[in-house]
Amino acid sequence: MNVLITADLHLDHWARAGRDPFAGIVPVLRDLDALIVAGDLADNPHRNWPSSLSRLARLVATERVWVIPGNHDYCGATLDDRVLAEIAGTAGVNFAQKRVLTFGTTRLLCCTFWTDFALMDDTETAMARAAMAMPDYARIHLADGELLTPEDTAAIHRDHLDWLTREIERPWSGQTVIVTHHAPSAAVSGPLSGLSPAFASELEDWIGAHRPDYWFFGHTHRPLSARIHDVPVINVSLGTPDEVPEGEEADHLLRGLIFAGS
Repeated sequence: MNVLITADLHLDHWARAGRDPFAGIVPVLRDLDALIVAGDLADNPHRNWPSSLSRLARLVATERVWVIPGNHDYCGATLDDRVLAEIAGTAGVNFAQKRVLTFGTTRLLCCTFWTDFALMDDTETAMARAAMAMPDYARIHLADGELLTPEDTAAIHRDHLDWLTREIERPWSGQTVIVTHHAPSAAVSGPLSGLSPAFASELEDWIGAHRPDYWFFGHTHRPLSARIHDVPVINVSLGTPDEVPEGEEADHLLRGLIFAGS
């Protein structure tokens, strides 16, 4: 079974730029058993998810498409997975927040993940910097109308990590693949800055303890990979049109193509 895991499609940006990122991989897409979008399908989901999902549906059967929300998928809306699940369901695609997907002998553990802001040890400073600089905390609201805070996303990170831990500890005889939007290690974050803790957490010990077969992620828009305790950790971001030279779209999109044993 062929499964493509990709992230950061930002299809609203590509539509505005008049470019088709999928032009070079249409035959691959037609042959997929599953397409997993690991976050950042499009900003402002009420306005842009229906057209973005319709675009994907012209290439992959809707029942084979799974969407995990990224931070941008909440921008211009509320942090409410029920809303995103409804939009996805209306389009006929699957919503994969905190979902275990099985394809043959392969299971995928899927969630947004966010971060714990502890990457560089000074959590309080990291949260303050993120609150000032990250658009998430100016453009995403909670259900009660209050703006999202770094403390809120750190709490979600803890919940998602607890969920991943419970699921990966369930007996499974096949391959286990983790798919998140945010990064699990400084090793794949690129050059560190004051905002790096909003992009990655340090989960190397967790990876060593639980040993998934792969960990795929997005968010950073940096095509980096590393082996952590011999586990391949791979960024599968496409990125925005200004980040991807024409002709290189396929190289970015196919980084997460895997074969799930039957």
